[in-house]
Amino acid sequence: MRFVYSGLVFCDAEGLTTEKSTLRKTKKPVVNGTIHFNNKFLKTGVSLKRTNDPITRSLYKDNGNNELIWNCHHPKALAEIIYNGSIYKGFGYAETLFSPIEPGNLPIDELRWGRFLSDSYTLIWINWKGKYPVNKIFFNSIEYNDAIFENDIIVFGDGIYQLKFLEIQLIRKGKLSRLFSKMKLLKIFFNRKILNSVEIKYKARTSLSKNSIVLSNDWSLYEIVTWGK
Repeated sequence: MRFVYSGLVFCDAEGLTTEKSTLRKTKKPVVNGTIHFNNKFLKTGVSLKRTNDPITRSLYKDNGNNELIWNCHHPKALAEIIYNGSIYKGFGYAETLFSPIEPGNLPIDELRWGRFLSDSYTLIWINWKGKYPVNKIFFNSIEYNDAIFENDIIVFGDGIYQLKFLEIQLIRKGKLSRLFSKMKLLKIFFNRKILNSVEIKYKARTSLSKNSIVLSNDWSLYEIVTWGK
């Protein structure tokens, strides 16, 4: 079966989170140098103008040569979002994940993913723990594979670079099964491992430094997902 799911997570300046979702079909986004996306059911309109070259990687291939492909077509974009009649401008991001592999069959115990965007710097990280570890950071399109992750800091580039999270705010935390709290029939399409997975999503003011010299201060959005059992 095929179904369309659209979700919105809005976290305001005071840290109050609003979530909405819909299964009603809407037009696919137009993806090129600028992404345009409108969803009348979520009262949201998005325009993302790309400023950095796309990044594409195969993150995993199983024994049947099925691949999980990560296509980060907008690592950093100039974003304009209309939500509930208000306009928000800043840096945006867009990616597509394609996988013929069921999520429950991916060799992941824990996933860390996030991004830091500022005027001069673009930093994206993907970290898997489990049978098939993945450890990638893309810093202004240069790939590093030596990141060390702690609760409030990421160190990479042989210890030269540090990304320090400050004023960390929790956006949401809970099992993925809650996404279907109003759409219980959809649970039959996902195994218990996925439904019991726990997602924690954060935003934080962030400082990027090189050899202890601060290069930039801006915002990060990141998450940690622990696969269920």
